[in-house]
Amino acid sequence: MTDQIAPFLGTWLLDLDESEFDQSDLPRSGQCRIEEEFGLVTIRMMLVTAEGETVEGEMAAIPGGPGQRLSQSGLADRLLLFFEGDRTLTSEAKRGNEVLMTARRRLSEDGRTLEIEQSVNVPGQGEVVNTAIYRRAQ
Repeated sequence: MTDQIAPFLGTWLLDLDESEFDQSDLPRSGQCRIEEEFGLVTIRMMLVTAEGETVEGEMAAIPGGPGQRLSQSGLADRLLLFFEGDRTLTSEAKRGNEVLMTARRRLSEDGRTLEIEQSVNVPGQGEVVNTAIYRRAQ
């Protein structure tokens, strides 16, 4: 697993020109940091919204594990993290067996670009999708 997660590790910076947000206005800036320690993968996101507000989020799970129980979320009760092939790291937030949110992190062939496609199933509206393109920080 360490070899599989290694290409994803590091700091990624949002490329606003290449990103498309259906859920909200494009943020002013964004950063994603992916770390691994003893098999536990931590993903930290930070965005500065179009209004200038800083929004941060963090998730941690073991890829391929049974999932992390969520106690703070009012919607989801379990977070799963798994690989879809060698170049896609996916997380799903579930309530029971229903998938509420999915984030697919697709790594480019050269390992310098990370596309994060986040979809949310909104009751009464259907699925909304944000596609953010991140570049590896130097």
